[in-house]
Amino acid sequence: MPSRDALRRVLGDNAQQLVVEAHRSQQTRSLLPYNTAGVRTVIRESHSLSQSIVQTAAPFVGSQGVAPTQGVSAELTVAALALNRNKRALCVYHQQRIDVLRDRFWESGGILSAAFGAETETRKAMTTTDEAFAKGYADLCLAFKTSMYGGGGGRDDDGDESFRFDDEDRDDDDDEGPTQLMDAVDLLGGGTNLAPPKELMVDVRVVRDVGEVELLSGNRINLKKGAQYHLAREDVESMIVAGDVEVIE
Repeated sequence: MPSRDALRRVLGDNAQQLVVEAHRSQQTRSLLPYNTAGVRTVIRESHSLSQSIVQTAAPFVGSQGVAPTQGVSAELTVAALALNRNKRALCVYHQQRIDVLRDRFWESGGILSAAFGAETETRKAMTTTDEAFAKGYADLCLAFKTSMYGGGGGRDDDGDESFRFDDEDRDDDDDEGPTQLMDAVDLLGGGTNLAPPKELMVDVRVVRDVGEVELLSGNRINLKKGAQYHLAREDVESMIVAGDVEVIE
């Protein structure tokens, strides 16, 4: 019969490892590679615990006046607690991955290609399930955004209202009605950096040709590659996130 220490290692170590990885991801604000082996081990362990509980409790289910002994009760209690802990560890591990993906999405101004581009560290650690969640979350945000503006832009040419990982370019000439409002007051733009800016004005250099854009202040400027401007930070935050301009230190 295994010792108590051996039993604790069997029932606790694998789930604990997932919790430790989730904590490390939280502390570093990064998405770690998916621990497929660890997750599968915890799931197999959970199935084994569930079957053990059913088999051990079977003789006492529906019996008249037959109660389990203290040893059997203790065995069932330990197995049930271990099973519940495994479930909680799996939930914590996967919820942390979701939190990182959502944070990256908002920090990038609601642009999938900027948050999860092929060359980003986050994308390299994503699974196909992570990618499906990110796309679905972006679609929900787009649906909310368009509903707030009374409908309008954000649809693909085939009528599918969705974000795409590689959909960075947009034809501004087609923006009319509610779409112009969506550009002027972008619920997804600017990222979610909660730290207050050190300066209200910032010097920026245009990285790529964009053309004429309207600022939040109502002014219009022509973004040509190499041009430099001294503008209000709130006017250029979304451009910085999108990579159209860079801050001149």
